[in-house]
Amino acid sequence: MRTADPVHVADPPGGEGSAEIIGDGGSPARTLAGKLRRARAWIVLGALLLLVLLVGVLAGGDEGRVPLSPDNPAPEGARAAAQVLEQNGVRVIRAQSLEDAATALATSNDTLLLHDPSGWLSTDQLAVLDDAGADRIVLVEPDLTILAELGNGIRSAGAVPMDFEETLQASCSNAGAQAAVSTTAGGMSYRGDVTCFLVPESGSDNPAGTFVTTADGRVATMGNSAVLSNQHIDEHGNAALALQTLGSTPTLVWYQPTSEDLAVGSEPVSPLSLLPPFVNPLMFWLLVVALLAILWRARRLGPLVTEPLPVIVRSSETAAGRARLYQDAGAVRHAAETLRAGTLTRMAAVLRVPASSPRSAVVDAAAQRTGHSPADLDHLLNAYMPSSDADLVRWSQKLEDLEQEIQRA
Repeated sequence: MRTADPVHVADPPGGEGSAEIIGDGGSPARTLAGKLRRARAWIVLGALLLLVLLVGVLAGGDEGRVPLSPDNPAPEGARAAAQVLEQNGVRVIRAQSLEDAATALATSNDTLLLHDPSGWLSTDQLAVLDDAGADRIVLVEPDLTILAELGNGIRSAGAVPMDFEETLQASCSNAGAQAAVSTTAGGMSYRGDVTCFLVPESGSDNPAGTFVTTADGRVATMGNSAVLSNQHIDEHGNAALALQTLGSTPTLVWYQPTSEDLAVGSEPVSPLSLLPPFVNPLMFWLLVVALLAILWRARRLGPLVTEPLPVIVRSSETAAGRARLYQDAGAVRHAAETLRAGTLTRMAAVLRVPASSPRSAVVDAAAQRTGHSPADLDHLLNAYMPSSDADLVRWSQKLEDLEQEIQRA
């Protein structure tokens, strides 16, 4: 008795004539599920990437959520200050870019408010703002780069201690500070020609304050941005200080740079240039350590040796043994299905029929190759089921004869 190869033919869900020959022995649904299971890592990564993009779009789509933005109604926003300025006749212009700010400052009698906590502007861009011709410049919590270009002598003095909760008194000759009398403590402190709202712990010889202006009053520095926020604008004299500082001219250009204002160089920036200097020595050291670890822990392969097998079993003996097992168990139907699957698989390969084709395609191809009736071949290959060992032997002989006839043709 000839046994079949370990390749299965799927049983049809509605009829044997429409069954598919699947190389791995599974149904299309099981094959698809297997592919999805093997690709689940990529599917999860794709879903995470899509989620990150969606969160980024949702988070970055609303410019009104920017702290100290004149359009932001949240506690950290500054809509209240902007609306009060507009109600007092000040035209507030929201500059969206450096070009917009420079264009808006081309007219006379205007004030520039610059709030750039992330340091997006370069020195050249700050020079453009300085040359734009603003009558007044108000810097909100500026860093050293901004002070060097626009501060006109104002110097940074560090942060106000966070545990300092008392209000700060004006203690200077500036009209805006005198109108405010007191203001909320916090933020950064500075030193300059006119220093107001002195921080007591900054020293008595040259004290620092949270509001500093130049001698001519053209440049003013507000060290505590919370003074302009919706949450603190109504505390102490914060509103008076904001109105006096930002509302002294008919036009106020409110400019908060973003990442879109980054200066673009003539050549693309190499990602390696953004790494700190210690990265290259660290990578070389890690490479040396990894090589030493491999030499220490890697498996040593010895010379090849031959190992005598205890017994050699020929393939024909295994096939005969399986056939005897089927015979002893009386598994005529199971043996018949195994023979049928093996015969169809081998015939499909000889007839060059794709493995995913239905049984009817193999029958049609076999009929064209041998000239037999398709109905007879369909009965032999699909419909017939032997009921005894003798029928199984006769049927298997017919299958083998047909397979040899196809090979000869």
